[in-house]
Formats: sequence, structure tokens, C-alpha cells
Amino acid sequence: MRSNFRIIKLSENYQLRPFDCGDNDLNNFLVEDALPYKQRLLSVTYLMVSDDDIVAYFSLSNDKISIPESDKATWRRIKKRFPHAKHRNDYPAVKIGRLAVSKKYQHEHLGSDILFFIKKMFVTDNRTGCGFITVDALRIALPFYLKNGFEYLRKEDILEEADKTVLLFYDLYPLTL
Repeated sequence: MRSNFRIIKLSENYQLRPFDCGDNDLNNFLVEDALPYKQRLLSVTYLMVSDDDIVAYFSLSNDKISIPESDKATWRRIKKRFPHAKHRNDYPAVKIGRLAVSKKYQHEHLGSDILFFIKKMFVTDNRTGCGFITVDALRIALPFYLKNGFEYLRKEDILEEADKTVLLFYDLYPLTL
């Protein structure tokens, strides 16, 4: 992480500063929903801050990867990553619910820095036993997530051009080797 930025967990006593990533939904989540989601135990939001700004934020919650979310070929590829005795009907994951970088700091690769931070966070301090990171990525963000090692969970999403989100996953285990 860059030395002039630090990551903190959003709390009730943190005084939010103005934030604009260029997307009203993401801006509103931080201001209106992040703390209520935390209070209802739905997600935890982390802020990347400088002395003057909220540089970026991301929100995490528990998730799982299971057969209904994937196609059979992808599910077989996931199961091959585990010894037969460890095969399950689902595998624990952490979901990136929101990730936004302030317009002032966009195009500085901070999104990739945040993904690296999340990956390391769950590999070095894996409190809940999750082996994957998932994200429902907007189509416009697909190149970013794919460049950062995420994979499609459903093959049909590769070809589909609709304006919906695409479920992607990242396997944390190789980072432990």
C-alpha cells in the first residue's frame, strides 16, 4: 500500500468526507448504506484515506461458490483444486460488494492495490476460512478484474453482452504456496 494512504474500517464515529467516484450508486452506498449494512451485519466497509481525502472504499461480505452459480465445467475445475476428501457442495468465499476509487485518484492503479490488499488480508489473516473472492462485476469493470486474476464462474457470461453483472471468482489458495 502506498505510504501516504492507509486503510481503516468505517465506524460510526468516523466523520465521512466528500467522496465522488463518478457513479451515483457507489457514492450513495458509502454515504447512506455502508453504516446500516454494518449495523445489520451484512457487510463491512473499508476506507482508503489520505490526510485530506477518502481516496477509495470497498465493502466485503461473506459468500460462497456453489453449483447453481457456476456451469458444470467450471465447477469441475474448482473441485479439481481440492483433494477428493475435501470436495463439498459449496466453498466459502468473501464477496466484494462495492469497490470505488475517487475521481481525483482514478487511473493510478489503486483498484489493483485494493484487490492485492484484500487478497493478502484473507491469506494472512483468514479469520473465517474462505478460499475464494467473488464479485458481481459490472461489464465495464470486467477487464479490470480479469487483469487482476479473476475468472468467470459461468461460461455463458463470457459471450453474453447484456448490461447485467457478471459473477467472477479468484482462488486465494495459490497465494499461500
